[in-house]
Order: sequence, then structure tokens, then C-alpha cells
Amino acid sequence: MESIFGTESEDLLLTVKNALRKESIKDNDKLEIMLEDAFFKMKLMSYAVNETMILALTNRAGQIIYVNDRFVEISGYSPEELIGKTHRVVKSSHHSTKFFKEMWNTILQGQTWEGEICNKRKNGELYWVKTYILPIGEEYKDTYFLSIRTDITVEKEKEQRLQANLLNSFETVVRHVNNLIFRVDKDYNNESYFSLLTGKIATEYFKERGIQAIHPSSEMFGEQPFQSLKLAMSYFPKEVSGKLNENITKVFLGEEVAYKEWFGSKCIHITISPIEQNGKVTGAIGIGNDITELENTRTTLSELAYKDHLTNTYNTAALNRDIQLKILLKEPFSFLYIDLDRFKNINDSLGHVTGDILLQKVSRRMKSFYKEGAQIYRMGGDEFVILLDDQEFPCKNYLLNAQQLIKEIEKPFYIDEMELYISCSIGLSCFPLHGSEYAALHRAADLALNVSKEQGRGTAVLYEKNLEEGYINKVRLESDIRFGLENDEFFLVYQPKVNLFTNKVHGYEALIRWNRKGKNIIPPNDYIPFAEETGLIIPLGRYVLHEACRQAAEWLQKGIAFDTVSVNISPAELEQNDFVNNVKDILLETGLPPQYLELEITENVLMKNLNKLLSILTELKNYGIRIAMDDFGAGFSNFRYLSELPIHTLKIDSMFMNRIFERRNEVIVSSIIRIGLSLGLEVVAEGVETEEVIQFLKRHKCKIVQGFYYSKPLNARDVPDFNLMVK
Repeated sequence: MESIFGTESEDLLLTVKNALRKESIKDNDKLEIMLEDAFFKMKLMSYAVNETMILALTNRAGQIIYVNDRFVEISGYSPEELIGKTHRVVKSSHHSTKFFKEMWNTILQGQTWEGEICNKRKNGELYWVKTYILPIGEEYKDTYFLSIRTDITVEKEKEQRLQANLLNSFETVVRHVNNLIFRVDKDYNNESYFSLLTGKIATEYFKERGIQAIHPSSEMFGEQPFQSLKLAMSYFPKEVSGKLNENITKVFLGEEVAYKEWFGSKCIHITISPIEQNGKVTGAIGIGNDITELENTRTTLSELAYKDHLTNTYNTAALNRDIQLKILLKEPFSFLYIDLDRFKNINDSLGHVTGDILLQKVSRRMKSFYKEGAQIYRMGGDEFVILLDDQEFPCKNYLLNAQQLIKEIEKPFYIDEMELYISCSIGLSCFPLHGSEYAALHRAADLALNVSKEQGRGTAVLYEKNLEEGYINKVRLESDIRFGLENDEFFLVYQPKVNLFTNKVHGYEALIRWNRKGKNIIPPNDYIPFAEETGLIIPLGRYVLHEACRQAAEWLQKGIAFDTVSVNISPAELEQNDFVNNVKDILLETGLPPQYLELEITENVLMKNLNKLLSILTELKNYGIRIAMDDFGAGFSNFRYLSELPIHTLKIDSMFMNRIFERRNEVIVSSIIRIGLSLGLEVVAEGVETEEVIQFLKRHKCKIVQGFYYSKPLNARDVPDFNLMVK
């Protein structure tokens, strides 16, 4: 057996032992026994090292200067074939240049290197050794490197078989699962590469382009890159690769990202997470799940959410979405706000089914009229919005185009053998001319639409800046009316009604006045029409009725004589379902007997539901309340209604009194008086201001008059002291 230094171990030990015995311990039996024991142990140790360890001694140039028997045995080379050579003689191609570079850097710095090395025998077979390389020597120039190796080939083969089994299972899963799996690492030059890019999605995507996906293999457990990131990115569309590269960069900074991307016809939800080792990001792992079906379903549901199902146009949510997008892209367009004129009449008279069919036909006619370059939205009810692209419909032609649309809508519609006609009013605004936000454009078109309606409907109006003033005034007026109701700014005045033949006060008409902000009195004509338009006429009317009844009850308690106090009732009030009950409640609350109250209605209420009106008036009359037809002659003046409605009083409109002797007005007024009296009605002439009119009315037996001839409207406090001055 050779020792680790290449000398016959037994001969060396015998020589040393004999020399010691002769020179030092020849007469000491005890020391001789100890020497025998020590040399025996050394012999055993030498044997054990030589049998179990693979030893080699290498100089700084990498040349082998010594190997033991075990090295010779496992490598298959003779000592002569090894001594003086480098370890390249047993090098396999398994490890990279980087691997050996790092190993030499370690041992040249005087540190012990530890690792696993795959070597190649002389016959070409591979074997694995667990290796420790120890620097020996104090000076760098005299440094040697002792390699101590143990054979781990059997264990490594078991590990590789296990890896192969795991890899086969993993490969089967990732190749057939309907997703995308990838891993990105960095090489020693800090260049990114795909070490894995697989899954059914990747396989199909790359197959269509004649490219192989990067599937898992035994090499993935080694250190060789598979595909540079830059080259792999060229397989994808520019926008896809750009987003992927951007997100991978974020991941290497420690951020987790998730987003969706279309790969061909598939929509993939991708999550990329950092791989960390010792607190440092060393790679990125990505998972992509096929959400195509989910995305298609979401898109379908989204479209449904943006659709008006009655007319198959878009809805308000879609309008907001599309306008925001156009504004973002700075695409000029026009905003047409359309309201069908008097659609409610058709809905109420013919039913909602017919109304819905009409809306469908109107929307189809709009689509047919524009064909391209227009998007149609239903805002609800009978309101539509159309967005017109500036390229198809230049802004300068918007108004003309809208007027042409009105003419198209005014053509007849045929539903269930009925020929129906309807018109529309249109307000227009333009982007960016009239606003840079959705709210501003909508408001501008809405203002223009309101002006269109005020002009008589069936017209188109383009927004102008001066419309703002009117809008602001209306907003302010509404606010002030509400404030006035809450802060007692409104009050009543009472105009006497006089009996021409007795020269006594017959009654009083309650008239509303408004001391706006305590600064000036506002004429009723400046706010009553607006109150009717906004619904504020309801609380105003309730105030007038309650205050008039309260005041009349107070006069009765004071012994002031009158037949009735008259209160004007708007059509909107009569349409309230609780109107009759409200009147009764007010009478009970104020204590005014019903016969002292007279409610005045105008001719335009007859245009509403006549049967409903007849029912309301009959109930009021039966309760003891008097009914007067006000402003007769100012409207269509259908005498038939005078006999059908339960009215007590007929009031001739004041416009006749101002020009009673002009043209045929004298004949008209005398005829109204005669017919009213013949029907048993009390006839009242309003707006009387001259003696000539008084004498005319006396000749035609009109008993009751009111006007400035006798008195202007009085404050409530002046009524008790009012004395009729007979002229």
C-alpha cells in the first residue's frame, strides 16, 4: 500500500520505528509499547484515507503534482497520465466557464471551496464527487491546493432519476394545462433570459408562428439560459412585448404586477411575481390564465349595460363613456339634445304600448337618417341625444342638419292602422366650442333645448353664450321663490268686486304679491309662468288658498260683509290627486264656510282630461264651493262647456274692457253677457276703468264688475275701512 506521499507505508514506518528503538527507547519497554501503538494507528489512518477519499495536490498553475490510489481508480487514468496535467483531463462539459471561474476566485483568495463536480472517466463515463479544495502554504508563491473528494455518483444518479420523474410530471402538467407559465432569470452579464416559457397557450401561440416554446427539461436544473429576453420579445406584437418588458422590469424592482393581454384570439390574465433569494430579486415567475370566455362574457354584459333595450340605441351610461373618450382623444363633435313634442299626449291617450312602439319607430328613423358618423342614445322617456362626428357632419352645418332631422321626424308614423304625427325640439352644443367636459356640453344643449321649446317647439336652437344669463336668472328665481315662501315674502291683496245696481261690495278677488328680498314688489307675470313650469305653483297656490280663507274667516268674525272671496287655481293644482281634500282641509282649518269661497279656473284647463275635471268641480260644488270661469274670451271660448261644467260665475276677460267699442268687441261682449245670463250664470266684467264701459255694462244687465274704476287691489288691513265711492 502506498502512503499519501507515494512511499511504501510499511517500509517507512519500519524504518522510523527501528531508528527510534535504537536511538531513544531501546531500553524502555513502556515507550516501545507506546510507539508500536502509535505507528499502528498511523497505519490504519493511512489505509482509511486512501480507501475512502480521492486526493489530489495541485499547484497554482493548476498542474497535478500528486494523486492517491483512489483518484487513479475512479478516473481510470494511471498516475503517469495524471501527474503534470491539469484537471481538464477529467473535465466534463456539464459545468460552465463561470462555475470554474468562481471556484478559482475562491481558492486564490485563500478560502476553502466546497461543491459538487461532475467529472469524466477515461472511458467517457461521468462520475460525481463531493469536493473540498483547501489552499496549503503561507506565501502565495508556495501555495498548493489539496483536493479532498468523495464519490457521490450513486446518490447523484438517484437524485437525477427523482428529478427526471418530477420533471416528467411537471412537463405533462404545464404542457397540457390551458395556461401560460414562464420564468425570467439573469445571466452573469446581468442579461435577462427566459428559462421557461411553456403551457398550452404558449405552445399554440408559438406553433402558429413556427417557433418552439421553451418547455421544462433537465437543463432547467442547470445553469444554461434558453432564450434571451430580447429575442423572445420579437415573437410578440410590439405593444404586447413593450408592456411585458415594462412589467418584468417592475418585478425585478420587487413589485408584483397583474394585467390582461390579448395573445391572438385569447385574452390572458398575467400575474408576474419576483423570485427572491437572501433579500435580493434574482428572477421573475409569471402565470397566465386564459380568461377569453370570461372577457367575452364581460364584454357582452358591458354592452348590455350600455344599451337601451326598448329602442336598441345606447343609454346614458354609454353616452358618458363615449363623450369622455372623444374628449380625451380631442375629436370634435356635436351634441344634439332631442325632446319629442307632446309625446305624453300620445302615451296618455293611446297607451304606453303604442307609445313604446312609436319610440322604437322614431329611433329607427333617426338611425336611417344618419346612417354613419352618428351615435344615438336614449336618455329616458321621450328624450334622445345624438353625437355627430365633425368629419361626417361639420360644425357649421349642425343647425341645418338638425332642422332636416325635425322634418324627417314630422313625417307620419303608422301604428295599428293609425296615422300618428309627432315633432321634436332640438338643442345643440359643440365640442370644444361650447365646453371641454361632458357636464358643460350637456348643460349647453339643455339650455338650447329649453329655448327651442319656448319658441313654440318643432325648432332647433344652437347654444349661445347669452342663453347663460337666462338660465342663471331662472336658477336664481327658483331659489328666491323657495326662499320667499319660507320667509313670508309673499302676501295677498284683495280687489273689490262691485254690484253695479246696488253700489255695494259683492266680494273680493285674492291676488298674490311678492316683496322680493324686501326690496321691490315683483309683478305676478314675472314669476307665475315660471312657477307653473317648475311646479312651484303648487306650494304658491296652497299658500294663496290658505291665506285667503284665513283672512276671509277673520273678516266674517269682524262683521265685514261680502258674498265670496275668489282664489285663482292653476291647471297644475287641479291635476293633483289630493286637490279636493286639500281645499276641504284648509276650509276646516281656517273655519271659513264653503259658500264664501269661489275658485277661479281658466279656459285652458278644459284642454286636460275633461271627465276628471268634471268630477273634481262637481265634488267641490256639492261641498258648497262656488266655481268661476276666469278670462273667458281669451282662449278658444267653447260655449258648450258653459252648460256642461258645474260653474256659477262667468268672468269676461279684461282685454275686451279696454277696447270694447272697437270693431266688433261690443257685439262679442254683449253676446257673452246675454248667453251667460241665459244659462243662469253670474257674469263679471274684469278690468273696468271708464264710465263709458260702466254704462255699457249696465245697459246689458252685467251686474258685477271689478277694476280700477272703483278700486285698486287693497291690502288686507285696508279692507275693513274701505268705503265704496260711487261716481
